[in-house]
Amino acid sequence: MALEHIKPIDDCRTGKAPENRDKNRYQDILPYDKTRVPLGENNGYINASYIRMKVGEEEHFYIITQGPLPSTIADFWQMVWENESDVIAMMTKEVELGKVKCHRYWPEPPHESIDLANFHLRLGSYQILEYFIIRIIEVINKQFNIKQIVRDLRHQRFGMIQTKDQYLFCYEVVLKVLQNIQAMDPY
Repeated sequence: MALEHIKPIDDCRTGKAPENRDKNRYQDILPYDKTRVPLGENNGYINASYIRMKVGEEEHFYIITQGPLPSTIADFWQMVWENESDVIAMMTKEVELGKVKCHRYWPEPPHESIDLANFHLRLGSYQILEYFIIRIIEVINKQFNIKQIVRDLRHQRFGMIQTKDQYLFCYEVVLKVLQNIQAMDPY
């Protein structure tokens, strides 16, 4: 009962902004501005928060988020990609007491892949256990920004990709990889 009376630590202004209201499953469960997870270079909005937990002498970092809405599935995977998250623990059911709590954001048989604007998701394998399901999902970023990649390479090694032909070769490699991914995916 004492936990019910804890007051919010900030106004959650970003989550309450009119342009972000449709991205919230519930209007009363919003991320604090101080700990919210920003998306992309423009610090876009997703209803998610960074969490730090001390366990003994160790400090662990997590992201807590709402179950994605149909309109926020792409944002969810962008967040996963940008934060290099390698484990997702879903703590809710898709439907509880007849209410949708989380829209399916993962690939599921028989359609074992999902194609989003910036990401392609492929179900590698899954295992159904007594109390939970383990899914291995391959996330492929379809954006492959060659200019940024070359800039990153040059920051690590002077003189990388010096000629126009070398630069064009980078595009050809990315195109070939994308074509191979598309050829391997039957859906």
